[in-house]
Amino acid sequence: MGRLPVDALEPGMVLASDLLGSDGKMLLPKGMTLTDSLIGSLRKRGVPGADVADPGSGDADAGDVTEALLQESAAHVARRFLANDLSHPAIAALYEIAVMAQARALADGVPIAPEIGPNPRAESMGDLFFREEGGVEDLVDSEVKLASFPDIYFKIRQVLDSPVSSSSQVADVISKDTSLTAKLLKLVNSPFYGLPHRVDSISRAVMVLGSQEVSTLALGIAAMNAFKDIPPELINMRTFWEHSMAVGVFARLLGDAAAGKGSERLFVAGVLHDIGRLVIFKKLPHAAVEAIYYAKGNMTPLCVAENEVLGFSHPLIGGLLLKAWKFPEALVTTVSCHHTPSSCAGDVEAAALHLADIMAVALGHTPPASVMVPALDPGAWATLGLEPDRLTAVAEAGRDQIDEIVGAFFPVRKN
Repeated sequence: MGRLPVDALEPGMVLASDLLGSDGKMLLPKGMTLTDSLIGSLRKRGVPGADVADPGSGDADAGDVTEALLQESAAHVARRFLANDLSHPAIAALYEIAVMAQARALADGVPIAPEIGPNPRAESMGDLFFREEGGVEDLVDSEVKLASFPDIYFKIRQVLDSPVSSSSQVADVISKDTSLTAKLLKLVNSPFYGLPHRVDSISRAVMVLGSQEVSTLALGIAAMNAFKDIPPELINMRTFWEHSMAVGVFARLLGDAAAGKGSERLFVAGVLHDIGRLVIFKKLPHAAVEAIYYAKGNMTPLCVAENEVLGFSHPLIGGLLLKAWKFPEALVTTVSCHHTPSSCAGDVEAAALHLADIMAVALGHTPPASVMVPALDPGAWATLGLEPDRLTAVAEAGRDQIDEIVGAFFPVRKN
């Protein structure tokens, strides 16, 4: 069809090229199917027109998405959003993105994954900690004392805590851990950063990104190894970290979209945002399973179920744990209020992490045994100051980055 003015665009048309705004930033990616709300957003933004593909042309990657597939997808996706107001512009945009993504997967022959609940064996596990033994702080303190942290974490912390340490010392300490170095370099050289030249050493990574940023990434990766002893009956750790990495990617992209800079701290905050859940699974396995059943039975987000069953939820535990591990205070705060960003109102990073978690679950990057999209805090959306159609570009950019980063940390799944 070629170039059409915005008033001539119709729902169902597919973009033949990336649609850019007046600032040069991508509004919608090539191959995106236009909807009423997207066209309305383009009108509001004053976009004059767009290049659309001819019907049935090979340019449209959604060409095989039929009305029947869209209906099947919508019926499945709608259940994820029951805790949210679909009339909110951001949630409406995410819902449309999620429906289209699921429909495309169905068109490609990928079936809808079944919901997997807790392993029945987990119900017989006894809790290792009880309320009468102390408060939440005691629960966290017991985990801090027993956590099996890799030596590299403490070595990095020692360098960072020294007033006379240098960037070269940071690079030297990290480089001595070959596994950590390999993961860091894969991350730095991935589309996540989009660097113009390949980085082949930690010292070079420190020069490009800065010692504080590289150290924060290294500490976050090292922290992932502290919970290897949780029984598989309780939680699928790969699925847990895949969700966490997706949140990290979206958080950094949203930070960039809202503030012009997505920090490494936001990515690490995303990777570690649910680490409090691991403490609950480890110390209170039976109660953790009860919370999952409560969430499923009442069709409510897991965070709400945790408060009902336990009297507290994983963001509080996660924040206390990261504080005890001496992560940056801003990161601790961001993790602590990622489900209640109004408690740190005006904080762009907290708002970005909050929305990133919502996006990840909405688009199918769900944590184990939890498929409900957390409720959006309207104040957090206002803090970000984004237009709803920007979420499409974030979702598309995140798709490839998530696959790349997960591949850097986990071997490719064999069918």
